[in-house]
Formats: sequence, structure tokens, C-alpha cells
Amino acid sequence: MDVEPLYCAEQINVPPELADVLKSYTKEVVRRQPHDLYEFSAKYFAELAAVARTAVVDIVPPTVDQIKVAFEGSEGVGTLSDLKAKCVGAGIMGSTVDQAFQLGEFEENIADPRTPLVMLLTMTDATFVGIVASLFDVFGAVKDGADDPSLRAGTFLETFITLTEKDPSMTAERLNALKEQLPKGEGDEGKDDDVEITFADVMKTEAFQAILEASE
Repeated sequence: MDVEPLYCAEQINVPPELADVLKSYTKEVVRRQPHDLYEFSAKYFAELAAVARTAVVDIVPPTVDQIKVAFEGSEGVGTLSDLKAKCVGAGIMGSTVDQAFQLGEFEENIADPRTPLVMLLTMTDATFVGIVASLFDVFGAVKDGADDPSLRAGTFLETFITLTEKDPSMTAERLNALKEQLPKGEGDEGKDDDVEITFADVMKTEAFQAILEASE
């Protein structure tokens, strides 16, 4: 590779994207702890380049409503191929679905369609708090007499863990604190996962506010 020698600081031109690229790369290294860093790095940046080549012309972010329609039609779906068909039927571009599922590194057989759909949901908002709010819009429902959609606490925690599993700042301690501070059921502690909660309930917890600060 031919490059001109640098003789002074004024010749150094740092690409504006470098900081974000290195930040994402470092997070993946910390999360995966690869045995061979060189091999991992080569694969990581090759996949990143492939995604970048298609992003401009082929990738149109889905809407929250489209993902909700796909989820509502996903009952009984057990493969990524069938889930992709539901997403495309909801109006999401096939190339967008392919990119999301590729980044998620999902197996063809899936136990819960919500897991791949969470990856699609990350494309709908530039903010972490906005994506968390959308978990309720997509996977929740507005109960009679309520104004906002709600989810079972257990379901929220499952989708939240899926959303944050690649974030090294998300520790078990923070997740446990969030679980403890969510609204509880009356009497039997085992019923806590069945309690219906809203995004407002999540926002009220000190644990979630700490998570927001750590993710910035």
C-alpha cells in the first residue's frame, strides 16, 4: 500500500467516522473476547464493509408500525425465512430485513420471533430511550381504560436483555437493579413477571436512569 510520508501534524487528516468505528469495534472485542484478534478483526471489518456498500441504495429503515404488523402476524413462525416473509408483507424492504438478521447472527430456526424483530427495531430510532419505548409499542397492547401500551414485566425484561446484550456497559448488576425496581405483584413473588408495566414505569426507576447515563 503506497502512502506518502508524514512530516508534520498538519498533514494528519483523521476521518470523521473513525471514532464511531473504533468505538463499535472495541465493544465487540470486549464482548466476544476473541482468541485470535487478527482473524476476528479481519472478519469484523469485512462484514462491516459489506454492510456499508449496500446501506446507501438498498437499506430503508422500517417503521415501528411495520414491525408491529410483522409481529402480529408472526404467531407460529419458527424460521427466519418465514419471519422475513412476514416482515416483507408488512412493507419492510427485504434487504433491510437481511441486514438486520445478518447483524444479529441468528440461526435459521428461531424460538421467539421477538428476538430478531428487536434487531429491526434498533433501526427505527437514533436514541436508546426511543427504542426502549418502542418495545412497548410493538410487543405490548393498550388495555381497556388505559392510555399507553403495556407489557408483562417478564416480557419487557426479555426483550430489553436482547436489545442490550451487545452493550458492554450493561452489567448483570444493572439489569438486576432494574428488575427489582419495576412494579411488583401483590403477594406471591413469583407473579412479578406477570405484572403489566408501561414505559412510564420503566422511566421512573433510578436503575433505568443509570443505564441511560452509562449508554451515553
